[in-house]
Amino acid sequence: MGERVKYIDNLRWMTVFLLIPYHAAMAYNTWGEANYIFFGELKPAAAVVSLISPWFMPLMFLLAGVSARFSLRKRSMGRFIRERFLRLGVPFVFGICVLAPVLSYVADAFHNGYSGGYFEHYTVFFTRFTDLTGYDGGFTLGHFWFLVVLIIIAVVSCGITALTDRVPEDKRRRLGTAGGLLLAAGAAAAFDVKLFGKQIVTYLCLYLLGYYFFSDSGFVSRLAEYRLLCGLLFIGFSAANVILFIFIGGNETLNTVCCRCAFAFGIPAIMGFGQRRLDRTGRLAGFAAGISYVFYIVHYIPVVLCQYLLWSAGAGRMLNLLLTVLISFPVTIGCCYLISKLRYVRVLFGLKK
Repeated sequence: MGERVKYIDNLRWMTVFLLIPYHAAMAYNTWGEANYIFFGELKPAAAVVSLISPWFMPLMFLLAGVSARFSLRKRSMGRFIRERFLRLGVPFVFGICVLAPVLSYVADAFHNGYSGGYFEHYTVFFTRFTDLTGYDGGFTLGHFWFLVVLIIIAVVSCGITALTDRVPEDKRRRLGTAGGLLLAAGAAAAFDVKLFGKQIVTYLCLYLLGYYFFSDSGFVSRLAEYRLLCGLLFIGFSAANVILFIFIGGNETLNTVCCRCAFAFGIPAIMGFGQRRLDRTGRLAGFAAGISYVFYIVHYIPVVLCQYLLWSAGAGRMLNLLLTVLISFPVTIGCCYLISKLRYVRVLFGLKK
């Protein structure tokens, strides 16, 4: 009962590790997003973002739902909610107070020429409330929005679970398939519906799909039988989405269809391949899985600092991108390792003391 599902851990750290090239490439996007640092349009770099975007965060929330189901097999719902608030809430507060100001400071220096000291900029960070992206040097949740949304979804899903548990088991089984189809349809239908700039309804549906369906090894095994078909469709629609959005443009309807299909086929393809090919571990995979949560919290700081320092040193755009990725990985992993060894610091990053 307490044994970890290895392919879930492996999919999680592999997905989280994509954040470094993803966020480094955001500095070259072609759709006019300011970002903390923006070096001008660079289509190959923007293609990386476009390739990952349709399925990346949906997969993260689905994996969170799977993990929640395994966690609730070993603890009560009340204890689970308390642990979610500690494991997610403490890093959220720490991230907003200590880490997010770094992103905002660099953005203010890069875009606005801010020349004051770092700690002096705290007065700007906590008083300049605009679009909450922080790209103008103001207040931002940064990438820590994921933590607070996950807290909300975890609490809401516990309420939904408590209600469904009151339904007799035979009725739950009969309604299971219909419920899964309804959740899948809801995730797809709400893909462009955003609350506070995030696809919260889609993420909730995917979390529940992970909790009720993808946590069942039998369900994933049956799904894995179609992994080749889903994988080919996933690759095809992902390629079409990138080509239409980045390199051609002007085909909004077809582009939207390809983006939705890349998401719809990508999730089952990745989960199916994961179960068949990644259900194993070793020292490196175990280490990567162990630091994946801290990696998420830390990674953005080295990326933005590398980009800013390399830009200040006169590095060209392609060299900046390459060196940022190559430097940020070992720096982030090193920080994660040090954090894991410091007893009281661990708590600030959601780890047990």
